[in-house]
Amino acid sequence: MNKLILSLFIFSGLNAQQTDSLKVSESDSLKIEESKIVSNQDSISQETPLPSVRNLIIKKEKLDSDEPFFEIKSSIELLHQQVDSLKKVISTYEEGKGAMPTIDEDLLNLIKVPQLRHRIELQNGTVVNGEIIEEDQLGVIIQTSIGQLAIEKDKIIDIMEDLPPRAKVEIVGEPFVDIFPDREEISGSIKNIGTKRADFVRVIANLWSPTTALLHQDSVFISGQNQKYFTGIKSDAALEPGSTIDFKLIFPLNEGDDISYRTYEVRWESYK
Repeated sequence: MNKLILSLFIFSGLNAQQTDSLKVSESDSLKIEESKIVSNQDSISQETPLPSVRNLIIKKEKLDSDEPFFEIKSSIELLHQQVDSLKKVISTYEEGKGAMPTIDEDLLNLIKVPQLRHRIELQNGTVVNGEIIEEDQLGVIIQTSIGQLAIEKDKIIDIMEDLPPRAKVEIVGEPFVDIFPDREEISGSIKNIGTKRADFVRVIANLWSPTTALLHQDSVFISGQNQKYFTGIKSDAALEPGSTIDFKLIFPLNEGDDISYRTYEVRWESYK
């Protein structure tokens, strides 16, 4: 009987101890879960907050339907002026009634335009037009219409003269002078050795005294080829390239004229 009571007491004590251990383990696990939740909340609270959302859609101001974005009136007026000016130029060229504008020779001399006297062919096939202003054993410096250009000698294949077409009239030989008591007759020939027609060719002769005083001066237009120009003017004082023509001047002499020597000059123009 006593043994049975002792056994029951021991069994009940073991059950109680087991129950207490279960309670402790459950409480501990709850505390661990709570600590995890707290730690997760702390980590979330410590993270960098997300940036605010920006509105990238920018509303643009729109022009009214009847409001242009540029000034139409001034542009149209300018176009009208340009069209009218162009019509006048075209009508002048079509009719051919107006004289071509002339430019003063002194004004042209003030304009420094490089003469395209030389034509340089390079090994790569390039052709350079200009005027050679300096040359040595290493290369050449050529003045072109856009500036100076240095070219090495070993890159050059050929250098040729490339002058623009122009007229050049010269007296052939020395003119003949026939002296009479009351006059002198000077006759000779001129030739256009250039590559362009010479227009209104005129020969000028000067008669000088022994003291270099000019006693007489006269000129004569040649009787050459007939030519009609763009302005409608016709003339027979033209001389084509390679052509030769004779001329003759007659000088009436005054009593006491002492002619020592004579000088000559040939002038011409170039027209279309």
